Amino acid sequence: MKKGILILSATATMATAGVAYAQTSETTQDLLIQKLTQVQLGLAPADPARAGVLLRLADLHAERARQLSMKELNDGCTVCKAGDKDREKALSFYSEALTKVPPTSIAKVQLQMGHLYELQGKADLAEKSYLAMLGSSSSPAEMAEANLSLAEMAFRKNDFQKAQDLYAKVLATEGASSQGLAAYRKAWCAFRMGNMESAITQLQEILKNPKLQSRMASSRGVADTSFLIEVSQDTATIMAARGIQNSDADVLYSLTPEQAKIQQVTTLAREGLRLGQKEQALKVWDFVYQRQADPKGRLEAQVRIAQLNFDLKNNAAANKAYQTGLSLWGATDCTVESCEESAKGLRQFVVGWNRLESSKASPELLNAYTEYFKVFANDEDMYVWGSQAAATAGQYPQAVEWTALANKVILAKYNAETDTAAKKSQSEKLEKNLLLGIENAEKAKDEKLLASAQDDYLTMSIAKEKAFDVQYQRTYAIYQKGDYVKAADQLKNLAMSSKGSRQIQIQAAELSLDALALLKDDARLQAWSSEYAGKFAEKKTDFQHIQQKSILNQTAKLADSQPDQALATMMSFNAAGATPEDRKVYLKNKIILNEKLNKITEARVATEDLLREPTLTAEEKEFALGRKVWFAELELDFATALKAAEQMKFSTLSQEERMLKLAMYSELADKDPQTYYNQYLRQSKDDEKKALIAMQLIRLSKNPVKDLDTYKPYFKNNAGLFARAGLEVYGRTNDRKVLERIAKEKGSAKGDAFVMIDKILLMGDVKTLGTQLASHNLDTKNQNTIGKSLKARVVLLEKADGLANRAIAAGDWASQLLALDLVAKENMRFYNEALALPMPAGLTPEQESEYLTILSQQVSPNQSTATMAETKVKEFWAQGTALDTYKAFAANNMEWAKYIAEEIEAVAAIAPEAQKTAWSTASVDIKTAVGAVSKPSLAELEKARTNLKQNPFAKSALEEALALERKAQRKSMVEYLEGRLASLNTSAEPKEKQ
Repeated sequence: MKKGILILSATATMATAGVAYAQTSETTQDLLIQKLTQVQLGLAPADPARAGVLLRLADLHAERARQLSMKELNDGCTVCKAGDKDREKALSFYSEALTKVPPTSIAKVQLQMGHLYELQGKADLAEKSYLAMLGSSSSPAEMAEANLSLAEMAFRKNDFQKAQDLYAKVLATEGASSQGLAAYRKAWCAFRMGNMESAITQLQEILKNPKLQSRMASSRGVADTSFLIEVSQDTATIMAARGIQNSDADVLYSLTPEQAKIQQVTTLAREGLRLGQKEQALKVWDFVYQRQADPKGRLEAQVRIAQLNFDLKNNAAANKAYQTGLSLWGATDCTVESCEESAKGLRQFVVGWNRLESSKASPELLNAYTEYFKVFANDEDMYVWGSQAAATAGQYPQAVEWTALANKVILAKYNAETDTAAKKSQSEKLEKNLLLGIENAEKAKDEKLLASAQDDYLTMSIAKEKAFDVQYQRTYAIYQKGDYVKAADQLKNLAMSSKGSRQIQIQAAELSLDALALLKDDARLQAWSSEYAGKFAEKKTDFQHIQQKSILNQTAKLADSQPDQALATMMSFNAAGATPEDRKVYLKNKIILNEKLNKITEARVATEDLLREPTLTAEEKEFALGRKVWFAELELDFATALKAAEQMKFSTLSQEERMLKLAMYSELADKDPQTYYNQYLRQSKDDEKKALIAMQLIRLSKNPVKDLDTYKPYFKNNAGLFARAGLEVYGRTNDRKVLERIAKEKGSAKGDAFVMIDKILLMGDVKTLGTQLASHNLDTKNQNTIGKSLKARVVLLEKADGLANRAIAAGDWASQLLALDLVAKENMRFYNEALALPMPAGLTPEQESEYLTILSQQVSPNQSTATMAETKVKEFWAQGTALDTYKAFAANNMEWAKYIAEEIEAVAAIAPEAQKTAWSTASVDIKTAVGAVSKPSLAELEKARTNLKQNPFAKSALEEALALERKAQRKSMVEYLEGRLASLNTSAEPKEKQ
């Protein structure tokens, strides 16, 4: 029995302390459990020794459970079950022992059972055990232990009010164990219930009160530094949660153990920063910086100060702190890994600043990047972001520089990397950044920078995804510099390459053709565009279009010097597949070249083809119609020329000039031009030209006498031209009345036409009167008839005198001569006839003598008149220059030569024998000159015209046709051919129409 009591006493003590057996080896522990289990099984239920054995076994199983759990935790369990069976065994032994131990030991067993139930997750049973202990124990210390356990359970359940009350009971028990822990937990209860100040006060009390400065009673009165550091750290945390106050840093610093003072104030600063208390956190970080001896600590403080000042918009202070932080980094042995937070802080300071200036970086931000790179030369991401920031500020050279540095870092990391996935990531990053460098260099508009960035890509890129594109850009730069010879070949190589995107290949192809176009190398342009049309089906039409244009350009170059070669080159042009614009150019060239080569028929065909183009502009249509008119003219097809000309605008001509041109074509086409001439008369304000047109209308009129009156108003300022018109009408109609009416319009006019009209009228009157006189005979039937006929003769002679006076007044040589000759001859004839009249019947000799005397006296004036007239006639014949004058006048006035010839012929009839032949010959010569000979035959005219059509620019052909047209008296054609001949003679390029 004594032995059993000793065992029970020892077991009870160890169950409470649980220290000595914790050091028992597993093997010894297992042996003890086996032996005691055998002992327990051998003891009767009522055996007094059984209680001790049960408690000993329970303690051993509880300890083994603890050890197994610790091992399992150390092994990293996720669902931890080790020790559960031993705890169950221990609880079963404690439960049986509970009924057998002395009352003084019951509370201890209940406490141990409560702990085991908690470990088993049986909170209800644990709580019952602790409450049972409170009911069974009279020891304040044991009751405090139970209350502490119940408080811990309530704390874990977040029942902070209950926990707080139970912790208070523990603190109220003098000498209770773990009062430091209870005070600590009670403070946290206050915090969890929102009583921040109370929590802080309670934690400060722990730091001040030596009785509370350790968790366990065994350390009572001895400060547990680690516990105090934990308390001060929580104080800092709760101060921050409450909101940092100005005195918090000082209070915390003064209460915290020496070795953790800066650490805990730093915690306060960090928490304040984390919770967004920027102004207070800034003050605390400054507090830390002022007292921190460790360079790394000062570094962290400056980093935080920089960020907080920046957040508070204290930019100058922020930048100063940032610069100080960078300087401190160099004074430490920090690496990015060892001082990760400070490194991140410095980095984040710049990154955050960058975010605020994402649209345009300030010079200060770019300087911050510059200073950062002096310290952190291997941060490729910062280089990238810095380059992006520089780009927003337009500082593209700086952006390019930082991009290049980033590329070097990335490539170095790629080369050092062994992990396949990581290498791939670095390769992708490098690819992206190399392309960014090219982009920034392009924006910098610096050829050297761009070339360097492109070189970097081609030499550093791992993936080379855009190598083809970059090569294209390099070549494009050559193109832009104007080295088209080099660029063209390189671009063609890219275009025909099997690498690269099809889009870039096409761009290279198009640019190579541009280079050739600038070089005016149309031969290669034609060949290359043909190749490209074969390779790039989607752009076939475009390249064929270029090919077509190159043919047209080659044609244009050859046109002046080698028109035949130009026409041959143009034969490869595919008109059916060409664009409307190119086809029009082709047809224009075809027209011009065929015209140059005198292939008028081919030119006319090309002109018709051009006119059938549906997209002709007004200007192009005018060109085509103009050529159609000209080619029709060359083939003397004036009907076609007229029809085409009627469709033309003739923008270089006035409306009046257009009407004249159309009238000309109408005349040449044997069509009535009256409509166009009349339009001209209505529109024109040129009186002189209008008179000429009116004359032409009269000339073309089928009823010229009528139209002479119709168009008379247009001659109001040109009486001489009106007289000429009248002469032409008279020439066609022999209507003397026409000349008589015009003569009345003479007024003061003294033109040749009026002189000619007066001459014709006078000559006609002389001829008419001469005929009348010549046919008049004296009637001698009886005295009555004699008297009447004498009177009639006298009247006629008086008219002759008057006519002579008119001729003298007119001053016309022939009219005077003929009139005077008529006066002389007829007066003398009258004198002789009068004296030869028979005597009146029944007269005495005296009466006969008187009759003769009277008759002689009456006719004597006629004799005198005849004598004087004859003398005057002789004077006229004595003038030897008269005939020459007439010849000259006829030569210079061929339109009136007919009348001159008639006048000379009349003069020749009365001429002395010595002059008669000369005058007669002159008359014949003049008549011959005015076309008295026969007109050319239709066959002769047609032959000349055919020759002219075949040789439109041959001067001899023109002259031959002109001569025949003159003989045919085709006035309009004569004028047209004269114009052609004049144009041919003055043209610098004989085959071009002027």
